[in-house]
Amino acid sequence: MAYFPLVGLILGGILSALLWALSPLFEPEPMAAVLVVCLAFLTRALHLDGLSDTADAIGSGAARKRALEIMKDSAAGSLGVVAVVSVFLLKVTGAVTLCRSYAWQFLILSPCLSRWSLCALAALSSYAREREGLGSAFCRPCQPLSVVVAALTALAASWFLLQVKGLYLFAFVTVMAAISASYFKAKFGGVTGDCLGAHLETVETMIFVIGASLFSWTR
Repeated sequence: MAYFPLVGLILGGILSALLWALSPLFEPEPMAAVLVVCLAFLTRALHLDGLSDTADAIGSGAARKRALEIMKDSAAGSLGVVAVVSVFLLKVTGAVTLCRSYAWQFLILSPCLSRWSLCALAALSSYAREREGLGSAFCRPCQPLSVVVAALTALAASWFLLQVKGLYLFAFVTVMAAISASYFKAKFGGVTGDCLGAHLETVETMIFVIGASLFSWTR
């Protein structure tokens, strides 16, 4: 987990490089779609799958045991599809403004801070299932050094790229991790790998939207 925010910076760097290379060829709208689709492919849509499964489980209104079974089902329900489509629409809409404003800082910081928020969520949570799964390795008693390294990486990137605004974003995604930890504990008794992926996608989307809003207000 110590390296998750660093991986996010690499992903964000790829998005920024694509923006620099392709912006002379594309208008902001198709450029935004290219960036969002590229991010999904770079991560093999793993977190989007978690978002879909988690949305189905939450939307079912079922008791904890049944909700975890629904989450484990590989088939995507209608709510899962709506959640994934909504995230794509919000990301692309936000990315249009970021591309138009050439706000590469947000493109780099969004994957970084979303992964820091995932680390914080995992550190604050226990694993919800009795049997181990993909997310169980992240919810074991964590090494404090890993969390500190991840936090410092995300914090340094936030300050370097956006100064005070970056620190506000860092604080925001950290609070979001605490809120998600509390919610998932009440709903599922902890988190699963799907919950972690859903949280990452949600936070990443919110940063895209916040970034777009900031640039819209300053016009």
